[in-house]
Amino acid sequence: MARLTESLLPELLACAVADADPLEVMPPVPGPDGWTTERHQAFLSFHRSRALAPEPVEDTYVILLAGRAAGAARLYPLDDAVEAGIWIGRSHRGQGVGTAVLAQLADLARTRGARRLYASTTAGNAPMRRILADLGATLTRDGDEVAAWLDLRP
Repeated sequence: MARLTESLLPELLACAVADADPLEVMPPVPGPDGWTTERHQAFLSFHRSRALAPEPVEDTYVILLAGRAAGAARLYPLDDAVEAGIWIGRSHRGQGVGTAVLAQLADLARTRGARRLYASTTAGNAPMRRILADLGATLTRDGDEVAAWLDLRP
């Protein structure tokens, strides 16, 4: 993983356009489905307003495989915890990338003093639920939403 920079942002966008649905990688944007010009701009604006802002609200990392963008991961600070988020391009799913990235995020959070890591997913996302459970997270389900908390204390 490499911290997102302005120079990596176009490559991250290209990865998203080629290998993910817009709703997997960013908040919804009105309009027709797919990667419209408006969604391209919204993707860039989203990251520039969060991780690349003068005072960033979260840390975003580009997942690199063989030196190329394959997705993104983020840590958003909470009180004594961090919220983790990951998206991986479709062509790289099912290869252990999510497990490795989530473990790296947990290590980063721990070294920064976070006591817990929070992640959310959907009930239908069995691979992410399995990754979270394998790392030792406690999962709770409310309808289609699944919340996971991982204790980071030694």
